[in-house]
Amino acid sequence: MARKTSTDYMREMRSRLTAAGYVKRELYVLPENADALRRIEKCLRQPYMGNRIKLEEFMSENTNWTIDALRSALVELDVVKSNEIELTLVQGAEPSLSLVMNNFGGLPIIIAIAGDQVLVDSVLVYAAQVKDIAAFNDTVLRSRDIFPLSSIGIETLPNGETVYNMFGALSAASSLTVIVHEVFTLADNVIRAADAYEDFLTADPQ
Repeated sequence: MARKTSTDYMREMRSRLTAAGYVKRELYVLPENADALRRIEKCLRQPYMGNRIKLEEFMSENTNWTIDALRSALVELDVVKSNEIELTLVQGAEPSLSLVMNNFGGLPIIIAIAGDQVLVDSVLVYAAQVKDIAAFNDTVLRSRDIFPLSSIGIETLPNGETVYNMFGALSAASSLTVIVHEVFTLADNVIRAADAYEDFLTADPQ
């Protein structure tokens, strides 16, 4: 079975939106209004979380999340109960949370806690997919302002594969709403980055 890549998740998300009755519209706005437009787009699809965000009282001020506490809070959210997000606790030396974003084509996201930070991470592309590493790196470095709250880095996986990750980091004392917003922002950014960088990539990693 072929391994799925970020472009596959992008195509699946588009197919799902089309099947749900959404239509694509191309708009031209001033650069400083790009973030506002993305927020409006989310509202026009469905209310962005709205009063479905619960359990703010789960966190007390200046208290850092643990993986177990964060999992307990997330499983109570409607987006998890409705299977919009599939949530799994991954045990290991450093436990983490695995999220499958079903409204984003099944995009996988990992949440980990490292010291005073919550890290939200997803594989963007495999290095083996990239046709021209130098050209791709140059484009990525010049697009740092395009994807709010997210950064792109390179990581070598335990199996030796090199991947480009898109990730965000925030305080481990952040509210649940802020963390959920970070997750959805990262998912949106990965899909948009896959679209923006598609010409640099082969169909499948080698």
